Amino acid sequence: MTGMIRAQARRIGMGLLAMPVACGIAVAAAGVMVSGVWSRTQTLTVVNWLAQLMVIGSGVCVAVALTGDPLVEASESTPVGWRRVQATRFAFAAVSGLAGAVLMFAPLHVLGLWPQDMGWISLIAPAGAVLVVGAAGFAAAAWSASTRATVMAVVAVWMFLAFLWDPYVLDPVAQRGIPLTVAVIVVGVAWRLLGDEERNVTLARRSI
Repeated sequence: MTGMIRAQARRIGMGLLAMPVACGIAVAAAGVMVSGVWSRTQTLTVVNWLAQLMVIGSGVCVAVALTGDPLVEASESTPVGWRRVQATRFAFAAVSGLAGAVLMFAPLHVLGLWPQDMGWISLIAPAGAVLVVGAAGFAAAAWSASTRATVMAVVAVWMFLAFLWDPYVLDPVAQRGIPLTVAVIVVGVAWRLLGDEERNVTLARRSI
């Protein structure tokens, strides 16, 4: 199992896994720099939109990590199976996205530069968004095995959260609790889909 985990980390690549972390640090640095030049209101607006870019970036990383592998059939012929391979890759990408969210939020929160800051519980906003968008990518990859379709699903869920959900659901627990509940259900459905070996191989052949 340890060998499989290491193999999947190499398959994804440290560059891809580092992107959400680097993006989170960059957003925090940009917020701090802007705060020295612009007003607090302007700074909070900029941080709010830059944080959205970090979320969509982490989702795209999930999409790239989970699609485009020509060795699906080979994975299914091993005791590990394609389902565990995809779950491991998703876990790596999710942890990377969560690390990026923490590194983005923590300094901005300490400096009072996080929008609608309600204390450390506000960390659930970026961290939860990363998980919800990532879950959409995991489900789309399981359903289609297509990079394009998976990226489109990630972008669609991100747009829903950013434009239709977050501006109107302000309670932090409800704002992320409901989408995360749906995300758990979606991941469960994707897990079951990935258990169909014949379907996985067929989708992989079509995507080549």
